[in-house]
Amino acid sequence: MSHTIVFRVLALILILGDLESVTVVNHHPDEEYFLEHEVPYEEAIIEAKKLQLYPGPIPGCKICTNTEMFYCKDESVINDHCCCDGSSNEVFPFVKHTCRVGPEECKVQAGDCAEYARLRECCCHSYLASVWKYLANDAASPTNTYFIKFLAILTVLRLLLQRT
Repeated sequence: MSHTIVFRVLALILILGDLESVTVVNHHPDEEYFLEHEVPYEEAIIEAKKLQLYPGPIPGCKICTNTEMFYCKDESVINDHCCCDGSSNEVFPFVKHTCRVGPEECKVQAGDCAEYARLRECCCHSYLASVWKYLANDAASPTNTYFIKFLAILTVLRLLLQRT
């Protein structure tokens, strides 16, 4: 009985793992927004290939909390980048994104631009650099992703079967 539940949960994880959600909040027509700057996927990959990653803590920074890392992962940092950094200060040339400017004032997710700058430098820059460097090295091709999921499922099943 418990094995069938495990199989169902693993199948659900596999199915939901490839879903993406898109939220569109359209308070104004698109004509009211103009493109401030954009980093297309191809350019982001080119820039990511040039990155030098340095392991270890960043001098002057505390260890990032789970909440701070979630801020980096859920694209809030990119939203705040669009609000706080001008197009002349492209701090994420290795991340695909589009910044638009419109009639509504930007809402900084981090609270203010100073906190955004701290989170950007201490938590998000190195995290996003490693993610995009990985993508640039073609390690996340669909074939490799499915293979990794398959190996993870086999590992979990092996652990479950050893316990019984």
